[in-house]
Amino acid sequence: MGKFTKRMTKKNGIAIEWSGPKRLGIATVFGLFFWIFLFARLVHVQVILGPSYAQKARKQYAREVKLEARRGSIYDRRGTELATDLTVRSYVATPKHIKDPERVLDVFGGLGYDDSGRIEHLINGDRKFVYLARWIDDEKLFDSVSDLNGIDVLDEIRRYYPLGSLAGQLLGHTSIDNEGREGIERAFDGELRDFDGKEISFVYGKSKEPIPGLSEATTPAQDGRDIFLTIDAFFQGILEEELKRTVEDVNATSAMGIVMDPNTGAVLAMANAPDFDPNQVAKSTATMRRNRVVMDAYEPGSTFKVIVASAVLEDGLVNVNDMVNCGLGELHLPNGDVIRDIEQHGDLTFAEVLQKSSNIGLIKFARLLPRERFYQHMRRFGFASRTGIGLPAENSGLLRNVEDWSERSLETMAIGQEVSVTVLQLAQAYCAIANGGELIAPRIVRNNREANDKGRDDLKPTVIRRVMRSETAIKLRNLLQGVVDNGTGKLAQIPGLNVGGKTGTAQKALEDGSGYDEEAAIVSFAGFLPVAAPRYVCVIVVDEPKNGGGGGSVAAPVFQRTMQRIVHLPGEILASREQYFFDEHENLLSAPQLKGMTKQAARVMTKLRGCRLILHGEGDFVVSQDPAPGIEMLPGADVHVSMGSLMHKVIDVEEKSIASVLPEMHRRFAMGLHP
Repeated sequence: MGKFTKRMTKKNGIAIEWSGPKRLGIATVFGLFFWIFLFARLVHVQVILGPSYAQKARKQYAREVKLEARRGSIYDRRGTELATDLTVRSYVATPKHIKDPERVLDVFGGLGYDDSGRIEHLINGDRKFVYLARWIDDEKLFDSVSDLNGIDVLDEIRRYYPLGSLAGQLLGHTSIDNEGREGIERAFDGELRDFDGKEISFVYGKSKEPIPGLSEATTPAQDGRDIFLTIDAFFQGILEEELKRTVEDVNATSAMGIVMDPNTGAVLAMANAPDFDPNQVAKSTATMRRNRVVMDAYEPGSTFKVIVASAVLEDGLVNVNDMVNCGLGELHLPNGDVIRDIEQHGDLTFAEVLQKSSNIGLIKFARLLPRERFYQHMRRFGFASRTGIGLPAENSGLLRNVEDWSERSLETMAIGQEVSVTVLQLAQAYCAIANGGELIAPRIVRNNREANDKGRDDLKPTVIRRVMRSETAIKLRNLLQGVVDNGTGKLAQIPGLNVGGKTGTAQKALEDGSGYDEEAAIVSFAGFLPVAAPRYVCVIVVDEPKNGGGGGSVAAPVFQRTMQRIVHLPGEILASREQYFFDEHENLLSAPQLKGMTKQAARVMTKLRGCRLILHGEGDFVVSQDPAPGIEMLPGADVHVSMGSLMHKVIDVEEKSIASVLPEMHRRFAMGLHP
């Protein structure tokens, strides 16, 4: 066996003797430390830094793709689209990447998007990301920015209301994030709401090209649920037009109206004037967006007298021919107050008291009721309770407990004072009279509605309770027909139909509660038709008409025009040529405003006017039409439209209200001249 040899070395003058085994030990120690370090480094990289490196590597070959979902659409009962989602373009900039700011200004300024230096301020600012123009469908702009550095185009979802202001306050609107904020959009946001998903796709290294068939869906997109309303777009358009016309004619502050099916509780139209376009929320005020039909309570005046009438008839206290002396127009109350009639009356029957709307006569009949019993009757009709329709901020109205009544409360409540109601509550009460005595819950949504079922409504009504016997309801309907035939409601008459209803004129209470404003009144008419088997209930309320009279001269004609147009629609009660009459000046019709509408919306507009829509070109929106909007044309004429992409904001709406032209051509349907 060999031996290690000794070797002598000198270091700093000191002799050191090395031997073989010692050198091996040192090398072993250094090797051990090296492997320990290497192992620690591997552990650090693989275990501690591993997830971070894996994430960085994944970012190099994996891309997260947003799977966009769509908010549910809203339809009327016939399947007409009232609200939907559109994919629109938005233009964004990364200012630090813009190499030619002058050209950017030229492109946007030349197309009308400069907005007085706004874009120049944005691209010269220090923000990392800015919107230059949102929700723009402009092919010329899209082509112009394709080679601009620092400018990108995003596809975004925008809520769109094809019929513009039609049912605007009822539908409400959504936020910038497409969440419901008011109206139907808010009330049923849980069903309409969409949830975006995401998908991971994988790409080749530097080329960034996607690898076919290699992806993983982490979260699927969930579209919102479509909702079908009980609203009829034809009815809604007619009601809105007549309310708007009345506000202008009598210089009123506002007007409200509702049309209901008394047998199912379905709300067929719910309108406010002035109107509101949910496509242009930024240009509206909170007052414009307010759905006053359910949110505002008012003193109903004489339309409330039917509650007293039903109570005394139901309790057997009065017969229709019972007489009462109306005191020649004055009634002195125990506290010294005086209640007056507009006209002086002597002896009147109960039926005549309603026909002539005598306050004094009705009060004397109301005094036959004990206070508690009168209060119970009012509560049974649903007053001072929300109807449960499900719309936001519904007002419950006001009806004080009996113990809080004053000495004159019974008398004043009998004629519609000291009590406040909503238009919806009053319509619900009249529905109970019309359907034979049952209080039915109003509804606005057809939950079980199918898209291909465009006319039938087979949902069962929700009966809350019976408020009167059917015999009482029949008597009351006949009495209210007398109001229209021979009393204050004569201007509500419709040729060919028996109409029942009640007028109302109520002074508005002062804001401080000290009394009533003699210069301000709310006038109304509530009615139903046909009397024998009512199919429709309609309530009209006009606030502060300055150039008109009372409920009989202002609100009753609105009811008459609205319902006459509705009952002559195809499939309705009087839809025949022989039963409808035109004035000479009504033979020519104005061409509707179609620009900016979808194909479906344009078809609805022209169909309502009895015209035929002729489409030219490709695209989603109407960009031009012949004849032009407002041009007079013969009934049944063709309307030619060119389809394409809008050259400005998709949500822009022309000056003429869509609601004002939507229902006009129902007359052509009545004459059987529609295509």
